[in-house]
Amino acid sequence: MRIALIQDHLRNGGTENQTLHIAQGLAERGIDSHVVVFRQGGVLDDKARQSDFALHFLEQGILVADWFAPGLDALLRSLKIDVAIAMGRMANCQAGLLCRHDLPYKVVATFRTGKAIPWLQRLALRKSDHLVANSHEALDRVDRLYEIKRENSSVIYNGCIRKPDNSSQNPLAPKPVQLVSASMFRPEKKQIRLLRICAQLPAQLDWRLTLAGDGPQREPCIQEANRLGIEHRVQFPGLVDPSELYSKSHIAVHASAKESLPNFLVEAQMFGLPVVAYDVDGVGETFRHQTSGYLVDQGDEDAFVERLVQLAESPDLRLQMSQAARDYAKQTFSPEAQIDAYVELLHKLA
Repeated sequence: MRIALIQDHLRNGGTENQTLHIAQGLAERGIDSHVVVFRQGGVLDDKARQSDFALHFLEQGILVADWFAPGLDALLRSLKIDVAIAMGRMANCQAGLLCRHDLPYKVVATFRTGKAIPWLQRLALRKSDHLVANSHEALDRVDRLYEIKRENSSVIYNGCIRKPDNSSQNPLAPKPVQLVSASMFRPEKKQIRLLRICAQLPAQLDWRLTLAGDGPQREPCIQEANRLGIEHRVQFPGLVDPSELYSKSHIAVHASAKESLPNFLVEAQMFGLPVVAYDVDGVGETFRHQTSGYLVDQGDEDAFVERLVQLAESPDLRLQMSQAARDYAKQTFSPEAQIDAYVELLHKLA
């Protein structure tokens, strides 16, 4: 069997890391795996080159753009692939174009975003040979928002690709209480809202917040921390491997307005971090409410602060939720189970 995963650009986001993880996992299972990328220059290019799958970049010439995929179908045909899996918005738009033609290979569309999607991606969701969503909420949203109900669809959770070591933070460790959030700095991620929430924490509470990642909202967030007078409590380390951050933290916090299945919260659970997060889209599937964290009604800042204080002031509660978090992550987001699900799907399609 020969498969190809399609990706526009190998930036260091959750979808791109999942693309490489899936391709590597399939290659290790003996499947002839290829990753086709529209353009070079991504943070993960070197990592992809050192993997066990074959890596291909399309020839964009002088026009360099995430949406431009010249010769995609011709390359897939020349590789004699059996199944193409589109990953991310632009790849799924290209899958929408491919689905308009008779093809010698099957096309799998994926839906893994909380954002509105363009017409071509909706076409891929309707016309592809199979649809994979990374949460049950995402699959329901496809039906609810776009009136696309597919019998040939499935939910495959993201596998947790970061594994904790034995140096994780002890939930009973002395203060300050370390809060962490790791995601791209985009408007929908609402890091500014998170800063304003943390600024409302009681003055006597000793806390620190790390906001990891990069993007257009990073500088405005730095300015907002200064405006709020909490710059001495907040760190902005940029694009880093968050594993060390998780190991040194006590609580994962997330105030996003749009999500599918945020990898950050999946990883945080694997590292034993209790969560406080707004109940939006697929966030509620990343942890167990009141068991390994707290879901807060969207926009209810008072409740968010209350839950955060509750966890910050109770090491015993953090310890209890920490073990529950690890158990839930191992049961639900095992990378081996994710690859098993894709292997089963590919055998059904090929």
